Amino acid sequence: FIEIGNSESGPITGLRGTRNALVVFKSKAIYLIKGDPDKGFYAETLTRDVGCCAANTIAEIPGKGTAFLSQAGVMLLVGALENEGTPTRVVHMSEPIPDMIKKINFSAAANAVGIYYQMDKEYWLAVPTIGSADNKRVMVYHAEIGEWSLRTGFRIGCMVEARDHRGYLFYGTNSKQQTNQGIRVYSTGNNSLL
Repeated sequence: FIEIGNSESGPITGLRGTRNALVVFKSKAIYLIKGDPDKGFYAETLTRDVGCCAANTIAEIPGKGTAFLSQAGVMLLVGALENEGTPTRVVHMSEPIPDMIKKINFSAAANAVGIYYQMDKEYWLAVPTIGSADNKRVMVYHAEIGEWSLRTGFRIGCMVEARDHRGYLFYGTNSKQQTNQGIRVYSTGNNSLL
């Protein structure tokens, strides 16, 4: 057993493997679990200032860091997470889009989902909006240019990227408000029902 933080840092909300460690997200803090032949496994505090409120939003953005949704907005964990001279820190990704963040229903944020879509080099984040527990809004971070956009008409409950040569993004919906419930496929602008 490894003691990770205290009750003030909240419950564990997500885990993410890195090169040589495990990142443990709590609702109000982030920790790194490392192993040492002499010390065994131990927890190292990365931050007590911010945590993750939605485990299914944690996604690696190649060359940038690990994105996740927190109560303060969309964050990015950057740095080497190792003793390689690059400091590990949390960057506020959604600072340029405060109006979009204000419309998120954080009481239902555990329903939010995110994924990095390799084909278009985008981080998709589906979130519930105020007054609903369904993920009605999709915010997209375009990694190559560092800008955000908004997609409408998507009610996404889960997402997965195909690992074959086609690289499709599959997403599912079971929203009672959507007439075409089921699994859909998105491919560079093509959104169709399976």
